[in-house]
Amino acid sequence: MQEINTRKRDRAEIVLDLFEMYHDRVYAFARKSAEPAVAEDATQEAFVRLLQHPRLEELDISISYLLKIVHNILRRRFTRSVRLREIVEEKIKPRIRQNEEDSSPQPLRVAEHFTNLGQVEQAFGRLSPDERDALRMIVCEGKSYAHAARSLGVSVTTINNWKHRGLSKLRGQLESEGRGGRGHAPARHSRSA
Repeated sequence: MQEINTRKRDRAEIVLDLFEMYHDRVYAFARKSAEPAVAEDATQEAFVRLLQHPRLEELDISISYLLKIVHNILRRRFTRSVRLREIVEEKIKPRIRQNEEDSSPQPLRVAEHFTNLGQVEQAFGRLSPDERDALRMIVCEGKSYAHAARSLGVSVTTINNWKHRGLSKLRGQLESEGRGGRGHAPARHSRSA
């Protein structure tokens, strides 16, 4: 197994050499655990993280080091996606149970579940782009606050605010829809001739 002495070259050149040597193997490893798009994202993120490593020039990077980075990225993504599902289930399932208790049994209960998932997607779509990006990166993809802040070009505090504001709006919209309201749907304007 070939290792590169990273002490003498500039950071970008080091990472580029590592990318050319190991990309296919790292991607193949990630692909064993994830679908192609996620595997490619995790592979690229591993090399970006390597580029950002504060002591890159001092390290002897091997394929096993890169595989461990990708393994950790995929594990964090999975943990965050499980957390997002828990958040969604925390709001949807109690409302479904409440509806079932309040009304007589209805034959199309499965359709109601899909309707509720659609409501979550609609509520997510009504968030600002910044709030959606923060939730997607932090909660869905498992990125760190620091990584999300660097990616979006803002401070960690701003990312934290966007995430909390987005979660709060989602909860409010879902609770409002659960009480029979329309949530925070955009106002419709009628035109008269």
